[in-house]
Amino acid sequence: MSRLILVLLTLLTLALAAPPQPWYEKYQQRRVMVPQSYYEGLSLRRQKPINPNSVRDVVCLDTSTRFVLYDEYAASLAICGSIAGPLATRCGGSPAETVGRSGKAVFELQATERAAGATINVSKDRWARCVAAAREACPQGSFEGVCVGGATKGDVKFRLGSV
Repeated sequence: MSRLILVLLTLLTLALAAPPQPWYEKYQQRRVMVPQSYYEGLSLRRQKPINPNSVRDVVCLDTSTRFVLYDEYAASLAICGSIAGPLATRCGGSPAETVGRSGKAVFELQATERAAGATINVSKDRWARCVAAAREACPQGSFEGVCVGGATKGDVKFRLGSV
């Protein structure tokens, strides 16, 4: 008999207890809005296989430098005014030098034969392959290297540094 009363009291307290909180009320963190250029940089790196021959003379400069991943991607797409977006397929404007900045990350590009009148006309795909190959050689920090091709004459020297 006492066991029956104990079971009934337990069931009664469970029935009268507050209903569980819905799952969507548990998570009150603010949503973080991420710009589309971040996803574009991720998809470029995901789609392109890393070819170590697309870059040469890679030097790891400062491995203690830390970059926010978004800043590195956005800076790589900010060269030549901007090569972000589906309509931009290559570096426009025929510059001999260009800089792409985002946050702490800065990409500096120069045509290796700019004295001979060479200009940068690197495609977005080639540039993504060069940056990915350089990042493979230097997984952390700043680096510099030479992107094979990508200029009207010769190659493109590039450097990822911090502000």
